[in-house]
Order: sequence, then structure tokens, then C-alpha cells
Amino acid sequence: MTEYKIYPIEVGLIGVTKATMTFNLQPDLAFTVPILAFYIEGGDKKILVDTGCVDDPNYHGFTLSGVGPEGVRKGLAKVGVKPEDIDIVIISHFHFDHAANIGMFPHAQFILQKREWEYAKNPLPIQEGVYVSELLKELEKYDLLLVDDGYEVADGVNVICVPGHTMGQQATVVNTSEGKYVISGDLIYMQLNMYPETTEFIDATGKKIEVIPQPGHAFYPPGIHVNLMDWYNSVWRVLKIAGSRKRILPGHDPFINGKVFPAK
Repeated sequence: MTEYKIYPIEVGLIGVTKATMTFNLQPDLAFTVPILAFYIEGGDKKILVDTGCVDDPNYHGFTLSGVGPEGVRKGLAKVGVKPEDIDIVIISHFHFDHAANIGMFPHAQFILQKREWEYAKNPLPIQEGVYVSELLKELEKYDLLLVDDGYEVADGVNVICVPGHTMGQQATVVNTSEGKYVISGDLIYMQLNMYPETTEFIDATGKKIEVIPQPGHAFYPPGIHVNLMDWYNSVWRVLKIAGSRKRILPGHDPFINGKVFPAK
């Protein structure tokens, strides 16, 4: 089976509150996290997970910077790739900070879960703002493949449906020299969700952030979700596949930004 390297790349920054990242905790604590895409290197296809954020510095009330097409170009340039080189784009979910800039990838096939496509067209009223209807219409003009749980994207790369954050969130399972890694998308935002006992971390601006630990929790859910029961079931499924929290790559984690997995 083909073995790959995974490169988390920053394609923008987003200002958040702790309550956004960890359900209802410390709503007055603000910090900055990266918007990440993931370049998967190793096979005969150039694969990218997610396409960055809409080009609006204040979309949906979030403070955004370095976003839009320029953020994507800069991020991909760090791994020596141009947008037009990408053969396959896996969209983890259709939120505004993960599924924009579609037109930058004219030669790519786009892969999305059927459940996410259907939900994105008619989301819960409270979540309408995080879905951009214009992006749905744009994506229909391209090579779009709607898939179900377990679809094989390439030898050693599969997508699985992991609902919770959204109805059709998909994670990408990647074979590597160290075993399977899972790119979780926003099923897991960052280390705080996987290690609730954390007391401090460094955000995307280099600022030290002190947080109130939550001992006694194996995982702690994000602040944005559609179904918490689904979320917990999906997280345990991802952990079983990865075999270790160290092989789960969250969607907005400053710790993994700019690194390569596996490191060797």
C-alpha cells in the first residue's frame, strides 16, 4: 500500500473564543488559530484536503486575516505546489472556512460526502451563516463526486463519514510509514479537544494562552455541532482507526501548523 506524507498548511487565520473551540467554556477568552488545509504527498495524484476561507475579513462576525485565494497560494507554495497542480480535493465539510476558493483548482475532482451536500443546501437556521449558498452553486460547475462512508480516494487514502460537527463531516484516513493518520477536519478543532487536561498553549500569533483544564474528560467537544451523541461516536471511531491521539490531525491546531507527518 502506498505510504504518504501529510503537510498541514496555513491558508489563513481566524479569531475565536475558547467557547467556540470547547463547548461553553471561557466565552470571554479570545485567541487566534490557523485555518488549515492538508497536502497529501506520495502517490501519483496530488491530493489536498480543504480549500481555505472566503475572502472576507469579517465574515459571520469572525475576525479573519490572510484568507481567500492569496492565503491558499502562499500556503501551497510552502510545499512547492500550485493550485492548478492539484488532482483531487477532499472537502472535509462545507463551512465557509474550509470550502471556498474552488475556482483555483480547475483540474481537480472534488470529493464530498452526500450527507454534507444535502445538509449544506438546507442547514438548521442557526447554522445558515456558516454555509455559503454561492459556493454550492459554484461547485456544481466542477467535477464533483458525492460519496458515502468508506470511499477509497486513492491507494492508501480513504474518507469516512464522521458526523457531529456537521451532518456529513468527513475525515481522511491516510496510510503512512507509521501507520494510519486521520485528518479529522473540524470533528476536532485542536489539541484542547483531545487533551482536556491542558492548562496552556501557544496560539497562531505566538501568544501564550492559559486555559482552565477539564480533567475527567477523555475528549471535550467543540462549541459548534449538530449532534453531540454523533460527535462522541465519531471521535471514538477516529481514535480506533488512528490507534493514538498523536496520529489525529485537527482542523485548526496551531501545534501542527507547518509540520510534516510522519516527521521521519
